[in-house]
Amino acid sequence: MLLGLLSACSGNQSQPTAAEVTTVADSTAAETTAAETEAPAEMNYDELVELAKKDGKLVFYGANSYLQDAANNFAEEFGIEVEFTQLGETEMIEKISAECKTGAPTADLVCAQDTYRVNTDLIGTGYAMNWTNSRITDITGETDCTAVIWQYDTKMFMYNPTLVGEDWAYNLWRITDPEYYGLFTFKTPTSEGVNLDMLTMLTSDTYAEKLAEAYKEYYGEDITLTTDNAGWEFVKKLYENGVLLTSSDSTCATTIGDVNLDKTWMGYFSTQRYSTQEAKGIKLAYDYNNATPFAGYTYPVYAVVLNGCQHEYAAKLFAEWLLSENGYKAFETYFGGFSANPANAYATSYSFEDVEPCLVQDDADYLMTARVDMEDFLDALQ
Repeated sequence: MLLGLLSACSGNQSQPTAAEVTTVADSTAAETTAAETEAPAEMNYDELVELAKKDGKLVFYGANSYLQDAANNFAEEFGIEVEFTQLGETEMIEKISAECKTGAPTADLVCAQDTYRVNTDLIGTGYAMNWTNSRITDITGETDCTAVIWQYDTKMFMYNPTLVGEDWAYNLWRITDPEYYGLFTFKTPTSEGVNLDMLTMLTSDTYAEKLAEAYKEYYGEDITLTTDNAGWEFVKKLYENGVLLTSSDSTCATTIGDVNLDKTWMGYFSTQRYSTQEAKGIKLAYDYNNATPFAGYTYPVYAVVLNGCQHEYAAKLFAEWLLSENGYKAFETYFGGFSANPANAYATSYSFEDVEPCLVQDDADYLMTARVDMEDFLDALQ
């Protein structure tokens, strides 16, 4: 725009000759061609495999126990030794940060799911390696591989169907209603970053507006705000209504799923727990089509290669391999998880495309601006 204004105001000035223009254009083209020539060609898959095998080992951390099976499958397919350590998300991020500060982390890669902390603690600090691979980005739609999204996991608001049936349609404002005081549970957000991310996203304009509409549907009147919007109001009322905070999603599931309860409990936890109810002798239900204004939350799971790692190519190969059919095979029975590669199998009767519109979704930019405010807000409520 500035160049256009300068041109419009320079009518009395001499213009470059055609020869001069041609010379500049030829020079620019030559520089561009040289730059393109000097740019390294992308490593093909076979070359990456060869270098990964020369690394000979992969060390990585993750929060999901299914990653152990993935580690075993990777080792078997490529003949590369794999050392996997399962850690809670908060502990894992802290451990990785401490290792990366030394400049020589023990881990080569981390599979993390807390979008906020991946951005602040790994990408923002420069601990995450900035690299690219078009075979990956063609699948994920991302511009680089600094944090490869290889899976979308989900959590749902579930209930015990013993008293109400499995097609019970619920409005989330029920869990804030004093009539149902103390009948809702979820894992404490201070030890579960994705729960803190979910609560934060509720305060964004998109989901706050949906909550305001759902409030009117539930109570028959517009919401009266004592906070900035209906999202903040929902979180406030949830905490004031006797929420039971637990240390694990498993505890939440067994708490609300007790078949001997005389009241209908609700909880928010990993969708995967739904598939364990028969083994645990509990009853759980959810219907994503009947929940108002949404049924749960979906969040990305990232594979992050670390700067300074000892086995860079093995880590890069693992990040790419997780998106393949063989790479995702360990998660084919993981109920509620979906590969970022839609061609891969999933355990639910519905696809990610089916359920995604019914779920709260991550927005990294919003989380970066609002999560600290949520942390302060929850501190004030407790």
